[in-house]
Parts: sequence; C-alpha cells; structure tokens
Amino acid sequence: MEKLLIYDCEIINLIRNIKEPMNPNYSYCSHWSDFNNMGISVIGTWRNFDLITVLGKNYIIPLPWGKYEAFVNYQGNSECFRKFYQLYCLCDRLIGFNSISFDDMLCKSNGMKINTDFDLLCEVREAVGMPRHYVRGKTKGGYNLNNLAVTNGLGAKSGSGKLAPILWQDGKHQQVIDYCLNDVKLVRSLYFKFINGLLKDPHSLKLL
Repeated sequence: MEKLLIYDCEIINLIRNIKEPMNPNYSYCSHWSDFNNMGISVIGTWRNFDLITVLGKNYIIPLPWGKYEAFVNYQGNSECFRKFYQLYCLCDRLIGFNSISFDDMLCKSNGMKINTDFDLLCEVREAVGMPRHYVRGKTKGGYNLNNLAVTNGLGAKSGSGKLAPILWQDGKHQQVIDYCLNDVKLVRSLYFKFINGLLKDPHSLKLL
C-alpha cells in the first residue's frame, strides 16, 4: 500500500495589499513571499494510514477509507505540527495543490522540511501543455482549485484563502478549520480523478 498524505495550510497574518490601507485591527505580513512572517494557523490533512503505539512500539496501519485531521495552532507555536511532520516522514507520497510554491515554503519557514511529491496544479498544467510552474506569458489562468472543483462536479470552495486570516484573528477558528479541511477534500477528490484519467479541463471540458 502506498502511504498517501494530502495537505493544505492556512496562514495567520493577512497579506498586505499596497493598493489598500492596512486595518489596524489585524496583523499583516509584507507580501506573498514573506513566508517567515505569515504564520501557520491550520494544517488540514487526509491520509490512508495511521501510526499507533502498542507497548512502546510504533506500528503503521492502513486506513482503507482514509482519515481527515486538522493540526491547529491554538497556542501560537509550531509544536502542534509535530505529529503532522511525523506523518510526512512516514508517507510515500505527499500531495498538495500549488503546494510546491506555497505550502512547502511556508512549512520550511516554520522549521518543517517539507517537499511535495505530487503537486496537482503542476500536474494539471503539464497535462495541458503548460510549464509546471508559473511563467509570465505562458501560464494560462483558470486552473485554480475552485474552477477545477466546479468543472468536475464537486461544487465550489467553501470560502477564500484571503479571508481565512481575518477569521482566524477574529477568533473564528472552527470556520478556518472547516474551510481548510474542505479544501483538502476537494484536492483528494480531484487527485483521484486525475490519476484515473477522469479529471476534466475547465477550459475544454476534455479529460486530462
């Protein structure tokens, strides 16, 4: 059994928009590459295996139906992500969406050396003949998570990543957790559609 781990991160601080005034009620980081100052509020996951300890020994067991789990930073430190990192070290394939460019970098800035094995956005881009990573003038829009989900009959995202830091700082932690796990559910469904040749292109509606 290939041990799969799907993940998605939400951030604590808002991304500053130089075209808009900053709200003094919220904390910000400087820009979309300011990973050191974003903070991680939630890491949402799905996996098809688990780690259990019996009489002091660790065992990996399969979870045929999988398990969703959120690792939540209630205390303002990254210790809460220790189990996530342990699961990452055990998995055979780490899966994300735009995670090579964002989530991996965010984790690295918070002390976790994470490297995605299967970035669904990169795979989709390659499948339609684009560069795997963004290239100005060559990368076509319209392949975001929401568009892929709607096109493939999964419904729209339950919220916005830009709104998540506001909700978190307002103390609406459960809403952020639910939003993050919903994104993970979408990535999981899209991943299995893609590897089985059942994922539709949002533009052409042809199978990728």
